[in-house]
Amino acid sequence: MGRWHLALADVGTVKRAWARVAYGKLPTATYKDAVRCFEKAIALNTNRLMHCIELGRTYAQMGRDADARKFITKGLAMPETEKDDPEIKNLGRQILKELR
Repeated sequence: MGRWHLALADVGTVKRAWARVAYGKLPTATYKDAVRCFEKAIALNTNRLMHCIELGRTYAQMGRDADARKFITKGLAMPETEKDDPEIKNLGRQILKELR
């Protein structure tokens, strides 16, 4: 759910207008909703690095660079256990470079 909220929170006004014409109104989603979902995901599974990196990515989108660094760094330090973990770690590294 956090990724869904993050993706929809990134949709701009023009894209929302086109989506409204084509599909009807898009559901509302905010970065705060994404943060809430990622925090819950971390509480439910503390060993999933994707949750930490995605929470950091959300904070980066919100301009909360210190929080973004904290959670991305935490995720990068975790062992890879899922098949998509290397890709998520690369995304985290990319975001960290952009924050500096």
